[in-house]
Amino acid sequence: MKRMFVAAVLVNLAVFASFAQILPAGAMAPKADGVLSPSEYPAVKTGAGMSLGVALSNDEKTLYLAVQAPTAGWVALGVGSLRMDGAFMVLAFDANGAQTVSEQTGKGHGHSPNATKKLISAAVKEANGMTTLEIALPSAGYTAGDAVKLIFAYGGADNLNSMHRGFSSAEVPF
Repeated sequence: MKRMFVAAVLVNLAVFASFAQILPAGAMAPKADGVLSPSEYPAVKTGAGMSLGVALSNDEKTLYLAVQAPTAGWVALGVGSLRMDGAFMVLAFDANGAQTVSEQTGKGHGHSPNATKKLISAAVKEANGMTTLEIALPSAGYTAGDAVKLIFAYGGADNLNSMHRGFSSAEVPF
């Protein structure tokens, strides 16, 4: 089981390698509206059943992230680690138009509410069997070494504590 997980992570790392870009001067920053549009992000890649968009502002101070998953339940993005433990996580769901977005800290194989609010903006939207989360947050502490470590996942229910149905991780260089 562990070998299959490691192989899946390596495949996903290869899929996501070398695609994130620093936005050019004058380019429009992605808007956190819960709609993942290829024109918003310099590149959007798909892997593990999910689509991922990553961009860094041209002043390198803001990190823009998006994940889209095949679910009517929750989606999540984690930043700063390739595992839940220690990651800054954003879990979100759209229950009939009512958005829930929660900033969490990964602890072991779980998570709990984060005491410090970091998000600049966030939105989640469910449409056509897909749920999309977009966030913007300060990049400080997350883009060391010209890359960002990410985890992303989705579940089947509109809550913040059910088990994931799909997950992946990637270290995305800029």
